[in-house]
Amino acid sequence: MAKKITKNDLVEFRDFIQTRTGLFFPESKFFSIEKIIQTNFQESPVLSFDDYLSYLKSISGKGYLNKLISLLTTNETYFFRGKTHFELLEKQILPELIEKTTARTKTLSIWSAGCSTGEEPYSVAILLKKLIPKIEEWKINIIATDIDESALKSARIGKYNDWSFRGLDLKIINDCFIKKNDHFYIKDTYKSLVQFASNNLTSELQTFPLNLTNKFDIVICRNVTIYFEKKTTQMLAKKFHGTLKDDGYLIVGHAEHSAENFSLYHSRAFPDAIIYQKKNTQPRSPVHDMPLCLPQLDKRKGGIQAHVSPPQWKVTEEENAVRADRELSLMGKVGGQPPTVSTQSRDYSKQRKTFGEESDIFTEAMQYFFKKEYELAIDLFLRVLHINQNNARACWMLGHIASNRGDFDEAIAWSNKSIKVNPLFKEPYYTQSIIYLARGKLDEAMETIKKAVYIDQNFILGHFVMGNIYALMGRSAQKEKCFKVVKDLLASKPWDEVIFEIENLTVGSLIRSLECKVREA
Repeated sequence: MAKKITKNDLVEFRDFIQTRTGLFFPESKFFSIEKIIQTNFQESPVLSFDDYLSYLKSISGKGYLNKLISLLTTNETYFFRGKTHFELLEKQILPELIEKTTARTKTLSIWSAGCSTGEEPYSVAILLKKLIPKIEEWKINIIATDIDESALKSARIGKYNDWSFRGLDLKIINDCFIKKNDHFYIKDTYKSLVQFASNNLTSELQTFPLNLTNKFDIVICRNVTIYFEKKTTQMLAKKFHGTLKDDGYLIVGHAEHSAENFSLYHSRAFPDAIIYQKKNTQPRSPVHDMPLCLPQLDKRKGGIQAHVSPPQWKVTEEENAVRADRELSLMGKVGGQPPTVSTQSRDYSKQRKTFGEESDIFTEAMQYFFKKEYELAIDLFLRVLHINQNNARACWMLGHIASNRGDFDEAIAWSNKSIKVNPLFKEPYYTQSIIYLARGKLDEAMETIKKAVYIDQNFILGHFVMGNIYALMGRSAQKEKCFKVVKDLLASKPWDEVIFEIENLTVGSLIRSLECKVREA
C-alpha cells in the first residue's frame, strides 16, 4: 500500500527540519519539498508518517536524514563564485589582514560556513597562496563546514568537473588542479590548507572542530540565511559575531544584507558588494562630520595636524524632516535621474510609482542619516540604488558616510560611481578632495577640488577647501585669494543660512572657521 503524506504531515515535518537544521519552508514552498519527502518516506522501512519522523530522529535513520538534508539544501556552487566578494578579498581584506598579521603571529583563520562541495574554501586557499609568497611559514586555518555529509565527502576528495570552473581563468585551472580523465583534482598544496567538518549552524558550537579561543579573521556564510527565518538569522549573526576577532569580517550573500539582522556589525559598503566588520572593543578613530574637519598647518612641524572636531549641532525631529525634504528636492535636479523605460513600452503611471518609491526611501534614508543612524541609512540608500542604479546622489551619500567614518576606500569607490553617473555633480569631487587631504596627498586634493569649483564657481566650500590646500602648500597669496572669494560669497548671506545641507553647515559656522584660519596665518 502506498504511503501517503498530508498537509498536516508536511507542517509537522517542516517544524522538525527547522528545529534540526534551521531551514524553514513556508507553506507556499510545500510544493517544492513534498516530492522529496514523499520519495524518502517511501524508501524508508516504516509505514506511518509518525514512525517516519521518529525514525529520522533515531541513530538507525541517520542515513535517511542525511540524504534528505542533502536533497533539501542547494549545493549550487563553483570556484570563485561571487566575483565581487573575491575581488574584495584579494584587493582589500586579505592584504589588510596579511599586513597586520605579518608583524605578529603570521596566523590567519577563516571559516567557510555552508561550504557545500568545497569550491569556496579552496578558492580562498588559492587566493592566499597567491598573496602570501612564503605561505609555508604561516599558520593558515581554513575551516570549512556544512550540514550535508555527502557534500562534505565530495569536498574532502577535491574532485571536480568542468561545471565547477565556469568563468574561471584557464591559468588557475592549470596551476592549481591535476586533470585525470574527465575530472580535475585540487593539488595537495591547496588541499592541505583546508579542514572540513560537519556542523549545524543552528546548533551549539561545542561540536566545532577548532579551539574557539583562536577566533576568526573572516567568516564567509553566503546564501545560507536565505533559508532561515529572521530570528534564526539574527541568532546566527550573533553567533558569528562571537567567533570573530575584533575588526574581523563577515561576508554574506548579495541577497542577505540587512542593517537589522547585522546590527552588531559595522557596514562596509562598496559599490558592488557589502560586507560586515565586527566593531572593535577599542574605539574607532573619531567620526568627523565634514567639512570643518580640515587639516591645519602645523608651523612647528611643517606637517598636517590631526583633524579638529567640529561643533555639534542639536537638530530636532522637525528640522530633520525639513532637511530631508530639502535633500530630496535636490535629488532629481543635481545628482539623480529617475528610472528610464523603453520608448516602445513606456508605462508612465508605473514610472511615477517607481520614482515615488525611490523618493520615499531616499527621504527615509536622509532622516536616519541626520539622526546619525548610519547603518540604517546605508541600508536604505542601497535600496534606492536597487530601484535606480543611476541615482548619483545616493551613491554620493554612501561615499559621504564612509568618508565621515574613515572608510576611505569605500568613499572613493562610491564617489567615482557617482561621478560616472553624473560628471557635473560637484559634491563627490569635494568628498574625494577631503579624503586626499586626510591622507596628506595635497596635489590630488587640489586637482579634485578644482573640478568641483569649475562645475560651480559659487561653490563656497570648494573655495574654502582650496584655500586650506594652498595654506598647507605654503602658497600664501593663493590662499588669501581663495579666502577672499569665500568672504565675498558669504557677505550678502544671513548668518543662519545653511550652505551645506548634509552637515547643516551655516554661514556663521564657516565665518567663524574662516576667522580662525586668518588668526593662524
